[in-house]
Amino acid sequence: MIKNKRILILGGAGFVGYHLAKKLEKQGFYIDLIDDLSRGKIDKDFESLIKKKKVRFYNIDINSNNRFFHKKKNYVYIFHFAAIVGVKNVIKKPFEVLTKNIYLFEKIVNFANKQRKLKRLIFASSSEVYAGTLNKFGLKFPTPEETTLILNNLDDHRSTYMMSKIYGEAMCYHSKIPFTIIRPHNIYGPRMGHAHVIPELFTKIQHSKKKILKVYSPYHKRTFCYIDDAINMIINLSKSKLSKNKTFNVGVDTNEIKIIDLAKLILFILKKKLTILPMKITQGSPYRRCPSMKKYKMIVGKIKFTSLKIGLRNTLEWYLKNNNKSKII
Repeated sequence: MIKNKRILILGGAGFVGYHLAKKLEKQGFYIDLIDDLSRGKIDKDFESLIKKKKVRFYNIDINSNNRFFHKKKNYVYIFHFAAIVGVKNVIKKPFEVLTKNIYLFEKIVNFANKQRKLKRLIFASSSEVYAGTLNKFGLKFPTPEETTLILNNLDDHRSTYMMSKIYGEAMCYHSKIPFTIIRPHNIYGPRMGHAHVIPELFTKIQHSKKKILKVYSPYHKRTFCYIDDAINMIINLSKSKLSKNKTFNVGVDTNEIKIIDLAKLILFILKKKLTILPMKITQGSPYRRCPSMKKYKMIVGKIKFTSLKIGLRNTLEWYLKNNNKSKII
């Protein structure tokens, strides 16, 4: 039974990895989680998860640990969420982001090839892969997966993360393993850390002393996907025979909202009254991001999305409960 239901999640202590493991454990799978904890720590939510009988946690660095990858050969699904991410990392260490992300995934592809009964390798790419196309030629919105991907200038530090993801996608297509590529778009929810617009606005509101809320890129538009909905989509894609060796957006294709209106909604939910001060555009921030979900709907079916108001309320309640001290980013 264990052999037929064993799953590996790389980056398992992260935002999406944690929620995915939590859901799959409830579905009866045995879960192995790998994370080097370089971007956070074991908080009470994660600690509660790894105490479960069907969950094992390995605190190891994928790039330097070979012992683990020589022994394990019984995974039916491998989810790859591990990567060097974050704007600060990309700006400060672009060469490391580019080279380590590619080397890390090469190791996982080779490992996946050794599995006896692997049904699928799920590679988490990024909505950032569309950034070069948007900058150079503009994008169609909602943006379909078949969009031609264009690179930004090669000396652009921020583009190294995006390029590592495009390279990873190409590795999937030229490997000999069954895969599904996902491109997440603005997923949010409890335990998402602080390096995202929603927790950033929340923190500013909670600690504002001058009753002013500074909002950057105020008129840029986004669609936001609640974590529970994203996890359901990822699991559905991993199990579908029709998603094999294909690429899919994961996100919401309706109800775009301006960042300034998002700030107003968060203020309303928190029952706070602050004066919003529109600020400059954040460098590198795309003016619009909205994925087409037609391909997903054709293969899996209709999606029932959590409303932004409910999702935000759940998210903000988690941050209030945890005193806004989470270190996972």
